[in-house]
Amino acid sequence: MRRALRGLPLLLVPALCVPAFAARVPTYPCYRPSVAPVMDGQVTGDPAWEAVPAVTGFTKLGDGYTEAKQTWARACWDEQAFYVGIVCEEPDIAHMQLQVRDGGDTWLDDGIEVFLLPSGSLHPTQFVVTAGGARGGYEGAPNILKYQAATHAGEAGYDLEVRIPFELLGVSPKPGDHWRGNFCRNIWTTQSGGDKFTCWAPLQTRFLEPEHFATFEFAAAPPDAAQVAVISDRLNAAYRADLTKRLQATAAQAREYLPALEEASSKERFRPKALELRRRWRELDRALADAGTTPLPELRRLLKGAQALTQGSYDLKYAYLIATVLGD
Repeated sequence: MRRALRGLPLLLVPALCVPAFAARVPTYPCYRPSVAPVMDGQVTGDPAWEAVPAVTGFTKLGDGYTEAKQTWARACWDEQAFYVGIVCEEPDIAHMQLQVRDGGDTWLDDGIEVFLLPSGSLHPTQFVVTAGGARGGYEGAPNILKYQAATHAGEAGYDLEVRIPFELLGVSPKPGDHWRGNFCRNIWTTQSGGDKFTCWAPLQTRFLEPEHFATFEFAAAPPDAAQVAVISDRLNAAYRADLTKRLQATAAQAREYLPALEEASSKERFRPKALELRRRWRELDRALADAGTTPLPELRRLLKGAQALTQGSYDLKYAYLIATVLGD
C-alpha cells in the first residue's frame, strides 16, 4: 500500500509533458556554520539558518512554478548530521487537520520530504515530516527514531526543521563532496488553492526521480552575510526572472485600460475607483523598475495584486463605456 500511495503523483502528470525547465539541475552550496541550528522548529531568527543561503521557486510536478503557496529551504551540516530548515507559506493553516503520528502514512498529511543520495550510493534515502512534526521514512528505510524533527506554526505558515545523523546514511561528507537530493512538499489543505505536490529541483511525474535531483555541494564555513545574500540571489535568479516577466506582461496591459480610467475619473460616479486603479498601475511601474532587488515575497504579492488590478480595470472600463453609451 505504501508503495502504491507514494506512486500516486505518477497519475497526475502525463509522462510526455516535460517542460524545458525540468532539465535545470540546481546546485545548493551546503555550508558548515559555526553553530548548529537549534532544533525548536523555528527557522526564522536562528543564527545558523541566517548564515546559509535560502532557496525558493518550488515548482509543480512537470509544469512550472507553483503560484499559491511557495516554500523556502535551507540546508547545512556538521560532523554528525545534515540539517534542513523549511519555511512554508500556508494561508490555510487554520484548516489543517494533522492526524498522522510517527511511523504512519506521513505523506498523507501536509509536510515536507527530503531526499538524500550520497555520492557512490545507488538508492536515495527519503525522510518525510508532517507539519505536525510526525516522522516517516520509506525509500532507504531509515530508522525514524534516530532523526529529529521540529515544527512551529504561525498565522500564515509554518517552519520545519530536520536533523539527519550521517549514521543513517552510512557515510559522512567532507568539504568538496557532491551529493544529490531534493526538497519536496505535500500540500493537502487547499481551501485557498495550491498545487498538492511541489519541489525545489524540478521533477516530472513524482518525487522519486533521482536523475533530476539537485546537487548538494558540501563546503566549509559560510562566507559573510553580504556574500550569502549574493549567493541566495544567484540561486533564485531564474525564479525572479519568471516573476518579473509575468509582471511585465501585466504592466503592458496598462495601455489598454489607462485612457478609459482617465476618462472615468472625470465622472463622479466612477472617480474614486478609477483614481485608485490608476494609482495601482503607477505602483506596478515603480515596482518593475526595482524588480532586480525587490524581495521575492514582495514580487509575488505584486503579481497577485496585478492579476486583480487587470480584472478590476477591465470591469470599470466596460462599466464606464456602457454607462456612456446608455447615457447613464
